[in-house]
Amino acid sequence: MGRVKLRVDTEEPVIRHRRADKAHRRDLAGPDPIVRIGIMEEYDRIEFSVDDIFDIIALNGNVVASGIRSDAQWYVAPYETEEARAIYSILTTAFADRDSADELRKRLASEGHPARIAEIGDEVCIDGRVVADNVKYRVLIGRWPTEKEAKSALEPFRDEFAPRVIRQIVRPATGIIDVKDNNFDWSFQIQDGFRIVPRSHNCPVMLYDVREGTGFHWEREVDRQYPGIIEIRIDHRALLMAYTEVPLETYLKGVVPSEMPASYPLEALKAQAIAARSEVLAKMGAKHPNDPFDLCAHVHCQAYSGCTHHDPRSSQAVEETRGQVLILHNMVAEAVYSSTCGGHSEDKVNVWNPPDAPHLKGKWDAPEGQTFSSIASDTYPLDLTSEKHVAQWIASKPKVWCNVEAHPDLPLILTRAMDNFRWEVSFSRRELEDIIKRKSGEDIGQLLDIIPIRRGISGRLMEIEIQGTKKNLRIQRELNIRAALSQRYLKSACFVLDIEYSAESRPVNFILKGAGWGHGVGMCQVGAGVMAAQGKKVEDILKHYYPGTKIDKVY
Repeated sequence: MGRVKLRVDTEEPVIRHRRADKAHRRDLAGPDPIVRIGIMEEYDRIEFSVDDIFDIIALNGNVVASGIRSDAQWYVAPYETEEARAIYSILTTAFADRDSADELRKRLASEGHPARIAEIGDEVCIDGRVVADNVKYRVLIGRWPTEKEAKSALEPFRDEFAPRVIRQIVRPATGIIDVKDNNFDWSFQIQDGFRIVPRSHNCPVMLYDVREGTGFHWEREVDRQYPGIIEIRIDHRALLMAYTEVPLETYLKGVVPSEMPASYPLEALKAQAIAARSEVLAKMGAKHPNDPFDLCAHVHCQAYSGCTHHDPRSSQAVEETRGQVLILHNMVAEAVYSSTCGGHSEDKVNVWNPPDAPHLKGKWDAPEGQTFSSIASDTYPLDLTSEKHVAQWIASKPKVWCNVEAHPDLPLILTRAMDNFRWEVSFSRRELEDIIKRKSGEDIGQLLDIIPIRRGISGRLMEIEIQGTKKNLRIQRELNIRAALSQRYLKSACFVLDIEYSAESRPVNFILKGAGWGHGVGMCQVGAGVMAAQGKKVEDILKHYYPGTKIDKVY
């Protein structure tokens, strides 16, 4: 299947009719659609093995070697490579329709900013039926040859947008790849990349030392088995990448137990399967527009561990929901999720760029009609964008779905989520100064304070100012805040800060008290588990977390 290409528009975009453009249409035919999942990127060496007969095929379709029988470990390394050429631009925001994007482009251009529109994403069809229109129109500013130059121009756009620098590939990387086995029976040099094609559909490919959880506390390297075809090629940095081409339902059997413990109640696993399937179809072409794959195998998209952790219970959930997705306005709906919302979910638009989604609005994670007057009787209803109210909220333990302490007789696996509902971490001033310097690349001097500027509807911080003796830093976006204040990532951006001072009134320790784990948008996985344990069906769970959607079978 062909690579999805990103078209970089000129200053004056050419308006065209979306549905007539077959180049941006992805047709998924047959009883089990094929998806492409990125597994490895920026590796200077990839090792693999196959326990059955396989072929090696070049990217141009030529057979390099046929009928290989080798139980040896194979080594792949780049040789005589050239990096991709890219331009770097400032992404201000994105829209679902081109007219809105063009209106902003014209306004920015009138203010002296060289704005343009870049179209990403695909219209996804299954057996001739359009099931998702994932086309987005990004409003971009400038073209810089380096990321550093682009970042230096961000400041004027921070007040109106949550801008970030993006990369657009204008010339792909190229080079020779060395391939050989450790018995020296086979040795090849292949241009740009190749495919490992097992003869048997039941034969997985083993990839060694696969990085997972990069940046998070569970970061590690593991050996993984992956079903389907594996493609290895030169990546943008002239190193190596690997992705798999695999049937969607097979992919989901590796996603569900990676994203939710397989010992969760079955109805929760079924909700997870439908959400994960919906996410694939609703994001195809839009998450990795520079890459030859649809989604990655990491938390950026959905965690995928191949067939290494297949489990009968999670596989049953996938099989019993085969082809089922969430539908909103006759299209597959986004169905993002996170571990523990902390009692209140967040608006999608507060965490990621627009366009907004009506079914991904923040709400209390509790049965319909439950009030929270017992938490703050004098201030009900709680406003979690308020510093006073969010402090009350974090100090409380309301009877919401993801508060496992509030629900008796739960399976043991659910009670293990107790520490994610409310949490506390502390740093010495010097420790936090070092983290901020390492993460931001800025020397703020002595850390004085961290000021909350804006919170989302769940109390999650969307903007903060870090104050230091040398300079102040303003940080936007929920994930950036979590990254800037921890060696890995804070569990969530819903936190309040206590500072302990010395006798000389200097900050000594910074104590963060928080709620939840993850971005908080969409389904709360622990909440879904508790709902299922208390007898709720998959329809009840998905209706609660994605209001306005319905379940439909699209293949």
